[in-house]
Amino acid sequence: MVKLGTVKIESQWLDDEQRFLLRGSTSLEKWRPLAFAWHKESFYGTFLQTKEDAILLSPWQALTFFASDSENAFAQIEWDEASRHYQHLAQTIMNEIRSLRFMPDFSAWKNGAFGWKATDVSFDPFAETWLSLALNDWLTQDGELQEVWQDIVKTYPIINSGPHPWVVDEDDWLCKIGWKEDDTPFTVAFRLAEPNEGDNQWHLRTMLCSKNSGEWMAFEENDSLPDEWMAYTSAIEREHQIWMTLAPLLKDASGNLRRTLTDEQAWLFLTSASEELLKAGVRIFLPSWWESVKSSRLTVKAKVKSVPKTGSALLGLNALVDFDWRFATNGVELSEEEFNELVAQKRHLVQIRGQWVQLDPAFIQQIQTLMKKAKKEGLRIRDVLEQELLQKAEKHVLAAEETHPFELIPLELNRSFKTFVRQLTEIERIPSIEIPAGFCGTLRPYQKQGVEWLVFLRRFGLGACLADDMGLGKTVQMIAYFLYVKEQKKEQQPFLLICPTSVLGNWQKELAKFAPSLNIYVHYGTNRAKEETFLSTAMQADVVITSYSLAHLDFHELSQIQWGAICLDEAQNIKNAHTKQAKAIRKLEGAHKVALTGTPLENRLSELWSIFDFMNPGYLGSLTKFQRRFVTPIEKERDQEKVAELQKLIRPFLLRRTKTDEAVALNLPDKLEQKEYCPLTTEQASLYKELVQDTLSRLETLTGFERRGLILQMLNRLKQLCNHPALYLKESEPNNIVERSYKLEKLLQLVGQIQANGESCLIFTQYLQMGEMIQQLLESTFKESVLFLNGRTSKTERDRMIEQFQAGEFRIFILSIKAGGTGLNLTAANHVIHFDRWWNPAVENQATDRAYRIGQKKLVHVHKLITLGTLEEKIDEMIERKQSLNEQIIQSDSWMTELSNEELRELLAIPSKSGKGA
Repeated sequence: MVKLGTVKIESQWLDDEQRFLLRGSTSLEKWRPLAFAWHKESFYGTFLQTKEDAILLSPWQALTFFASDSENAFAQIEWDEASRHYQHLAQTIMNEIRSLRFMPDFSAWKNGAFGWKATDVSFDPFAETWLSLALNDWLTQDGELQEVWQDIVKTYPIINSGPHPWVVDEDDWLCKIGWKEDDTPFTVAFRLAEPNEGDNQWHLRTMLCSKNSGEWMAFEENDSLPDEWMAYTSAIEREHQIWMTLAPLLKDASGNLRRTLTDEQAWLFLTSASEELLKAGVRIFLPSWWESVKSSRLTVKAKVKSVPKTGSALLGLNALVDFDWRFATNGVELSEEEFNELVAQKRHLVQIRGQWVQLDPAFIQQIQTLMKKAKKEGLRIRDVLEQELLQKAEKHVLAAEETHPFELIPLELNRSFKTFVRQLTEIERIPSIEIPAGFCGTLRPYQKQGVEWLVFLRRFGLGACLADDMGLGKTVQMIAYFLYVKEQKKEQQPFLLICPTSVLGNWQKELAKFAPSLNIYVHYGTNRAKEETFLSTAMQADVVITSYSLAHLDFHELSQIQWGAICLDEAQNIKNAHTKQAKAIRKLEGAHKVALTGTPLENRLSELWSIFDFMNPGYLGSLTKFQRRFVTPIEKERDQEKVAELQKLIRPFLLRRTKTDEAVALNLPDKLEQKEYCPLTTEQASLYKELVQDTLSRLETLTGFERRGLILQMLNRLKQLCNHPALYLKESEPNNIVERSYKLEKLLQLVGQIQANGESCLIFTQYLQMGEMIQQLLESTFKESVLFLNGRTSKTERDRMIEQFQAGEFRIFILSIKAGGTGLNLTAANHVIHFDRWWNPAVENQATDRAYRIGQKKLVHVHKLITLGTLEEKIDEMIERKQSLNEQIIQSDSWMTELSNEELRELLAIPSKSGKGA
């Protein structure tokens, strides 16, 4: 046959890649099928790795390629000198492999690698490397071989796990990897025996097991072996050397194997050295109890004694609680005295009541440090409650640097303390009381329960927040509480009641009505008592009533008395913890502190903290810690786990009932809420658009505080504009009032219908000028007097207005939402009109509840006026998505000041047609 041509092939070993590189004299597509025509391993040249115009061969591919017959019928192949050298080596190496004259390379294994070597031929270094790489390559390439090899590696992990000090020589290694049969007739094992009674020495034993019978025998240094074993004594010595190499503590000063161990040596052997021996495949017999002792840890807990006796001046959440330390390990419980005795022995393994226990020195020191810190700081009721309320998983001692040591120490409560916690979390378990005969009225069941709850918390000096829904009678519950404590508990100190100025008269009248036996002193007005006169006057009273502003102005007088109780009505007035008013009130001292509010949380979590810090100082930590622990995760990250955690912490001290609760069973008439949508007039739409565009253009140049201030200013002016252009333009004598605002037109329609039905209404607005405008319009339209209560109204005039309206002398009552939105009982009205929207739903609900409360006999109709296509409508949609702030914690409305200019533009945009003729 005629040859088609000649192909020259050059070969090269790439040491860094451990591959052979082959390059031909023609194109790769031409010479590859010719050169590999007989090479089965690459499927005749089909499966080969290429590199540019060359071919890369793995060690096994190269070995089979160079060792095969290269004769080709189609082309003459000319090999370079390197290729011919590789062909010669390959044939020699392949002969050794085919004849199975190779074995694992011990010297390579000692250097951290696994390799092979020939047994009968001495190769040069390159050939040795090629042989070893080729065999490893073969093992991974052949599927059946690979499965067999993986089984071997699993059986003898020492093959690929690197060099170990317990391998004595090559023969020893070959036996350990299963390559060579170990003909030793016995197996050598190690046994550690516990001390005998009255002896602190642990005993080491060498154990031999016959491979034939499986029987074990102890072997001492001078013992003689059976005759058939005598030739293998070196195997025992070899094992001893391995043990001492892996566990140096087993070697004595003379270099021999120890026969006994001290307590500390036994501890080190059990906890660390034995693990090394087991890894090396050494057979070890340890005491049967060690596995359970090894996995057991010493635990420490504080066993809390009884709740502190009531009547103590230190009673409260910060009151210290007595406790005993309790320790347990491996099923053995120890008292503090027993624990200290064991620690004093400075032993690591001790037998107590027939059970062995371990005492880790480092862990013991950690516990002692924690106990010392815990005793110094003391265990307080608040620590116990937090752990019980949150039901934290039991923790072992991890560190002594925590904020408080008892955050890491599990608490065990005795029966009385468990009962106390159950009563705190389950109001039904609170002891019942008899309402004094001097109370002139009848409490509903839920109201009586509220009084019992207040009395129960007072017994332990724990502050309370009575947060019943508006209209459920927080006032009468507080009056019944005052009377009970005064008459039944013989309280000598007067009570202090702080409330908004608007409800001073209401409290005075309610106290006179329901508890006429109590002596009341109203500390208010220019002629109020000062200095010593105040002290003598207040001490003769049962209840002193004053306002929030005077709590700061007259702090000197108020702080002279240790009050029998301090009660804050409408406690949201101290929601800003940094005001002088809030700071002064928190400094006042009283045996019991109570907060009354229908909205303990309006916008921000810090408001809740402020009220709680008045009631129970320190319970929720400092404000900084509270913000880090709750405010950031909840307000910014919406962490529901943190919401649940906070709810659990505050629930025992916050009693909240709503009108819809089954337990309340008010049987109030229905409440119907209706939105009345009003378009903008052409004038309003023009001014609205102009204001928005002007403000947004100015915002482009502002950042930070100035930008937020301008946005808030714009929002307020937009609300004024939605009410009436005259309010926005600050016109002193506006003309054409009704024609310029569809809200006023709608208001006239509503009031006309209410008048026609012989009903009464409340009208809420937040702007004084708007209220005056509405008052003048309604009086001129309906020819009757209209009341207007606002911040300028005196207390005397306020009380007169309320009395006249409730008596039916007036049918229309306009109120500023700030002055009249809380604390008033105006059940004569069955219509509530919100002329402009307060963008906090809780505040609006408070205002509505002036009419929708106990005493209301008619259906209450709530009308909310909303200007279409404006910010009012869009904010109303967002309010709809909010839930009550007392049920679900939400973000404050300050989010609007953080919107981008583009987001503001979208929020404030109005439709192209907003009113008549627009």
